[in-house]
Amino acid sequence: MNTVKGSFYILFQSYKKKNIIFWSILFSIVLLTFFIDTFFGQYLFSFAITISIPVYIFYSSTASKLLNNTLPYFLKLGISRTQYMVNVGLFFICWSLAGAVIITCTHKVITYFTALLKIKEIFIIHPIYFFGNSTAFIDTVALDTVLLLFALTSGLLLNIIFYRFGTVGGYSFIGLVCLIPITMVIFEWYTPLFELFSKVSAITIVSSLLVFSVLLYFIISLALRKASVNPA
Repeated sequence: MNTVKGSFYILFQSYKKKNIIFWSILFSIVLLTFFIDTFFGQYLFSFAITISIPVYIFYSSTASKLLNNTLPYFLKLGISRTQYMVNVGLFFICWSLAGAVIITCTHKVITYFTALLKIKEIFIIHPIYFFGNSTAFIDTVALDTVLLLFALTSGLLLNIIFYRFGTVGGYSFIGLVCLIPITMVIFEWYTPLFELFSKVSAITIVSSLLVFSVLLYFIISLALRKASVNPA
């Protein structure tokens, strides 16, 4: 338990400054949008606000540098790679939940003040609206937690590839990933994919994404066992 607490403290301190800067900029943009729309909205166009998508990108980019910033230090402290991945996994879960609560609370505050000030020109963009009009607090937190966990795991996957195979291997992997949507467009594979998503429920999609994230994290943990202390 002390090892987990110590790991949480180190991981939190490692990204404390980045989190403060990111959330400060994001909230400043939201407040600026509110100010402009409140006083000049009737003369300008409508505004669309999205809190979740920038957070997904931030989480993914942060996780893509996690191993380089923390793994050598933890190994010097005598923590095994397996224990390191367990602690990082628990930290990812807590970090995703915290981010999801912040996103949902921010959306609720924006919705409250837009209704209070009778602002009709601000629209919130969030993935939950793809599954219907339900914006219940628990549903939004659950969806954002899974999406943030997937973003962190995806970023960590990119990090382990760069960490083990160097720049050439990392960018080769990115190139292969970019070929997937291009191939889907060329052969029109996206049509049956959209039809499949339209037929399944939101719970099924979110649960599948959660299971996929866990399996992906397990694969990353296996790949890290043979990784050296210093990146390639």
